Amino acid sequence: MTASTARPTGRLTQALALACTLFGFAPCAFGQALSLDLEVVKFVGTSSWQTIALENTYASPVIVCTYNLPSKASPSATTRIQAVTPNSFQLKVQQFENSTVITPGDVHCIIADRGAYNSGGLKFEAGTVTADRTAGLSVPNNWGLVNNEEITGSLSQSYTNPVVLGQVMSSADAKASVFWTYNCVNRGAPPFTSGGRVCVGKHIGQINGTRAAETLGYIVLEAGAGLVNGMRFTAALGADSVTGVGNNPPYTYNVGNDFDIGILTQAAEDGGQGGWAVLYGADPLPANTVHMAIEEETVAGDTSRTHTTEQVGYWLFKDEQVADIDIEKTVDLAANNATPYAIPGSDVVYTISADNVGNKTIDADSIFIVDEIPPDVTFYNGDIDGPGPLSDAVIFTAGASGLTFDPASDLGFSTAAAKPANFAACNGAASPGYDAAVRWICFNPKGRFRAGSLSASDFSIAFRVGIN
Repeated sequence: MTASTARPTGRLTQALALACTLFGFAPCAFGQALSLDLEVVKFVGTSSWQTIALENTYASPVIVCTYNLPSKASPSATTRIQAVTPNSFQLKVQQFENSTVITPGDVHCIIADRGAYNSGGLKFEAGTVTADRTAGLSVPNNWGLVNNEEITGSLSQSYTNPVVLGQVMSSADAKASVFWTYNCVNRGAPPFTSGGRVCVGKHIGQINGTRAAETLGYIVLEAGAGLVNGMRFTAALGADSVTGVGNNPPYTYNVGNDFDIGILTQAAEDGGQGGWAVLYGADPLPANTVHMAIEEETVAGDTSRTHTTEQVGYWLFKDEQVADIDIEKTVDLAANNATPYAIPGSDVVYTISADNVGNKTIDADSIFIVDEIPPDVTFYNGDIDGPGPLSDAVIFTAGASGLTFDPASDLGFSTAAAKPANFAACNGAASPGYDAAVRWICFNPKGRFRAGSLSASDFSIAFRVGIN
């Protein structure tokens, strides 16, 4: 984007609305907010802990993630979470007995603030519970209620077609366990199917052992479809037809659209050996379909990864968000100008203001603004407001953008006749005071430019020129 102006004679305003791809930077980021209380994110999970920054800031975030198993040749693995904060969490992909031998694959996550919500076509609630016991085929009381947690009384809304998603949301034990849910009576029956009861827990498949107490995160939602803040979604409890990685995956549900992000949770436990749902294959969300399988641990018992049919609850999302940048350039007299007029010999301050009024956040460090210095003014490389409180030649005001600016690394100049194509081409320097050789001034603020559809997102950059 090039912002330029004719010879200033007062106050000049230019307003431009630009989509993010027109700004000359990389594709937009994939962390996206549906509301101030809900967002989704997709990233490549590895065997090392990585910190995932969130779009929103939460009072008590509840996080549910699903691993995309690339193929049945990949080892059995699940997602581990730790270090949950109001605006980030850490995640890695791990085998059950703390093995780091895994295949990196996409991880799809949903993050909700704890509480109940019913607006914009979305009805759901999110919560956490401590699981101090562990279920499984070979543990005492195996799948029984004593090894699980009933959350029926913690739910504040009623549901006609409920879907339950969940995650072991801490890593107190180095060895993995996975979330599961049922109706508190019969391990093979989905939640809500016996007097509306809902139980959740962590299990270790066929392993004969136990695990430390862990935090379980759960989301209960009403099945349905809609569009919220540029994100199309669908949620349902699917048919009892999904079998194991060791059978013949992928197994599919028809979902009526081409979605980008999918969070899955197996409902109940028909097989008894313990399983969990994974997205499956190189493209687990092709047009109108979700591809998945039931995964098992391969440490103890039958390690074939075959499994009987199970039901899977899903919440899928399609990205229809767009960044929409309003740019405005204004001209005002400098604070210590000798006259109240913009005439030769006077100084003026240019201010470039940008506002992302769209619903998509823009990739980190990808904003590049280049502004032409008109021939009838000269850039002033000195104190922008003379005796005023400021001292720099360029003043960056972050506003609510989430961006930062360091003049040492994010400010550049060019004396070339042609407009610089990128920030690297802004490799000139400005001499102290008035420098008539400067033809272009360049800015590359750092960070991700937040979306502005749910709350304000703006920044401004000001610099001074003298009128020739």
